Amino acid sequence: MLRGLWAVLVLIVSSILCGVPTIVASLVNRKSDAVMHCMRLWARMNLSALGSRVEYEGLEHLGDGEPRIIVANHLSNADIWAMGQVLPLKARYVAKQELRKVPIVGGAMAASGMIFIDRSNRSRAIKSLRLAADKIRAGRPVLLFAEGTRSRDGRLHPFKKGPFHLALVAGVPVVPVAISGSWGILKPRSLVVTPGVVRVQCLEPVDVSPWAPDDTRGLTEHVHGLVREALAETEVEPA
Repeated sequence: MLRGLWAVLVLIVSSILCGVPTIVASLVNRKSDAVMHCMRLWARMNLSALGSRVEYEGLEHLGDGEPRIIVANHLSNADIWAMGQVLPLKARYVAKQELRKVPIVGGAMAASGMIFIDRSNRSRAIKSLRLAADKIRAGRPVLLFAEGTRSRDGRLHPFKKGPFHLALVAGVPVVPVAISGSWGILKPRSLVVTPGVVRVQCLEPVDVSPWAPDDTRGLTEHVHGLVREALAETEVEPA
């Protein structure tokens, strides 16, 4: 519990230290990638507070800022920091609308061009995905957590179709990412922190051209299967 309270304190302080410069830099230059420099510092500070480290595999598949959609499973807040350390500087997150209301963090994300999705409103969600497609075509990689929210039981669950519809519309590769170990470190809605190792496997990019433009389901299931194969049996949904 004490480490959990320490992690909350570090989160607050690091959000102020990294969020304010991001907002200022983005006001000066909307296209500035200062947000990702600040993101890397923010991520390192918070992972350190958790007493945890990250082991990476296949980082070359993230590219060096080429247009692509990075799709990961989502177990805990530690996933955001694990990915934030290594994403290309041009990358942006697609996040749930609720994060926009978080003091400083939400403002920094909005100012730097992060994309928010209102999952309660289909038309606004579609509009957000179109905005994401425009950013990708303009040369930005985009990261989405494809389950839509953090896992409540530490297992992989079905992916939402939105990220894969986006990939087909934008015509860019999908990079599957399998994250494991983070649920045991920091469970959703818990202050109990158990230091450990987060493992991030970036798999080979999936060329979307073999799928028909309307075969969102087929692409979704294919990428989900790749992530599932990369995880341990205890981390996938029951049959």
